[in-house]
Formats: sequence, C-alpha cells, structure tokens
Amino acid sequence: MAKRGRPKSKGLGDTIAKVTKATGIDKVVKAVVGDDCGCAERQEKLNKLFPYYKDKLSLTDAQRSIYARIRGHLYKDPVRRDAIEALRLLHNDVFKRNLKPSSCGSCIRKWRDEFEKVYQNQCDEN
Repeated sequence: MAKRGRPKSKGLGDTIAKVTKATGIDKVVKAVVGDDCGCAERQEKLNKLFPYYKDKLSLTDAQRSIYARIRGHLYKDPVRRDAIEALRLLHNDVFKRNLKPSSCGSCIRKWRDEFEKVYQNQCDEN
C-alpha cells in the first residue's frame, strides 16, 4: 500500500486516474460526458502499455537457464537472430508484453538491458 492507505499504481493509467481525481477533472468529465466516459477502459489500456514493475519480477528456472545460454550472444555484434528471438519470447513472458520481432539494434539493446536487470536482481538474491 502507498501512503494514506491508497493502493500503489500498477501503471500510467492508475497515476493519471489519481491525478484527475485529486484535481477534480474526473468530476468535470463525468458531468460533461456522463458516467460512461471510457475512462476505466483507457486507464486499463494505459496500465498495460506503460506498467510499473515491482522490484520482484522473478524468473523461473527454465527462463533463467535459457537466458544464461543466450546472454553472451546478446552482447556480440552482430547479435544472432536465434538469440534475439529467444530474448523477445522471454521478455514477452516475463514482462507480459507482446513485442513483435525486430532487427532494430536500439530496441534489442533495450530488451536485453531490461531483462538483464531482472536476471541480475534474481542472481544477487541467490
């Protein structure tokens, strides 16, 4: 729980909902548009698109094993396609995303760096 008993935001949608409530914007929107303004659907969609991850994302033994096998290949140039695809699938599974195949170097580095943080955090705990 966050301060004063409010639940923590799961993502950007929750944060925007809290701000609109605190400023009274939510009441104005409902007065103008009505109760079914689509805010809840937008909030959920934004939470899925821009989630806030807890410190405790964890990997299964199988996920750790796969990443350990491909990890070295992700830091080479050029990165092997099979390593990129394995990383994409792992990333989608752990982060609950739907990343599409990509050959964009900066995208792949971002996926690798995000996954590496989770991997290192879990290795540090063991």
